[in-house]
Amino acid sequence: MGRRALVLIAVAIVIVAALGGAALLARGPADGPATPTPTAVIPTATPVWPAGAILVAAADSKDPGVSGAAHRCDGTDDQVEIQRALDEAAANGGTVTLLDGTFHCTDKLSPRAGTTFMGLGQDLTTIDVTGYYKPIELLQDGVTLRGFRVIDRGFILVRSSHVLVENVTISTMHSGKVEANGAFFVFAKDTVLQDIEFRNCTAIDCGIHGFNVNGDGSPKETRDLRYIDCTAIRCGNADSNAIWATGFDFHETNDLYGITVLRCRAEDNWESGFHFEPGGHATPKTVAEDIRMEDCVSIGNGQRNTKGYPYTETFQSGYYVHNNAILINCTSENNRNAGYFVQGGRNVTFERCTDSGSTYGWKVVKDSQGVALDDCATSGNIEWGLWAAYSDDIILKGFTQRNVTGKDGYQSMLGWYYGNPDYEKPVTDSSFQIAADGTFPAINQVGEGNTYELTKL
Repeated sequence: MGRRALVLIAVAIVIVAALGGAALLARGPADGPATPTPTAVIPTATPVWPAGAILVAAADSKDPGVSGAAHRCDGTDDQVEIQRALDEAAANGGTVTLLDGTFHCTDKLSPRAGTTFMGLGQDLTTIDVTGYYKPIELLQDGVTLRGFRVIDRGFILVRSSHVLVENVTISTMHSGKVEANGAFFVFAKDTVLQDIEFRNCTAIDCGIHGFNVNGDGSPKETRDLRYIDCTAIRCGNADSNAIWATGFDFHETNDLYGITVLRCRAEDNWESGFHFEPGGHATPKTVAEDIRMEDCVSIGNGQRNTKGYPYTETFQSGYYVHNNAILINCTSENNRNAGYFVQGGRNVTFERCTDSGSTYGWKVVKDSQGVALDDCATSGNIEWGLWAAYSDDIILKGFTQRNVTGKDGYQSMLGWYYGNPDYEKPVTDSSFQIAADGTFPAINQVGEGNTYELTKL
């Protein structure tokens, strides 16, 4: 039966004066205290792995398990020994465990169907990848990755289904050499990929998207994706050619059927924190259905970006989301453009979501329809709490605005869009229930078929 968790055992060093100071190092339960004066018994966390796992040691491994490792790397082209172990594990759907230390790889690694590829933890096992486009590549179904860190130019490429990636940190391509879409990259080419979960994964200081989903050919579908407790920090930079780099990019040219994003965090990314393309850039227009985000946080995105106002060719927002989506209890703070940006969207609902300090709290433009804000709030916006134009059926219920600076005499704006006649059109058949403080009117009341219920805070 395999052991999955770290267990605490005691390592005791016992000095026995009568035996001439001999020391005993025990990996297991600590022995009783020596007399007359024992040394301290120090509990330490000892990593474990499933019974029967194939162990691979790095050249600098210090873990006592190195003595039982089936494969030992020398620090050069370590992918050779690792891949040999992965191939062996494929025979019975087994586990390959990388021990502590740094593994230096110059080529791809390809775990086989039904296997687990793991390290001893993100702070103990490091995979250092050099060379052009050398990912940990998942081409076969049913693979689990867990418990390691990837640095230099490495990334994870998922091109299979029924995949779990957990407790993995990646810092990659921070030199600006762009060769992959994302540190955690799901790519559906002429296929349907489904049942893929990322749990407690972190992309930090990457020159590209932290997490990316994309597709090409036919079909190019991704279904039932799950991102749980994942983080993207400082993805994208001025030196990178990936000028649109975001924290989480879930929808590019793929057809997206079902994604759940729970308790994820995007902070200080080059463009948006969480990003979905509207779909019109591809022919035929891509599909986006059943999108759910809950308890997510997006902070300070776009602030390092060198492109400033007007935000006509940049995203720089907390959440850039447009079709068949529901966001619940999500938080936006100090994003360069909008906290929540809907462009040409349909059927998007925000429940109990908040923004503070972004230029705009919500931005709903370019022929959007069916956008609802239920019990949402915005505060401290540099220009407007809500900015909407060329949109229909926008419903605000229980919306509050506090300390909004306002622009052009209003705290929220309807109908304006940079003076561009293609998109500077009225908002119609909508309702606005807004409670606001401040001296400026809460919103300019323009457009046909709209209702307004405005109260003072």
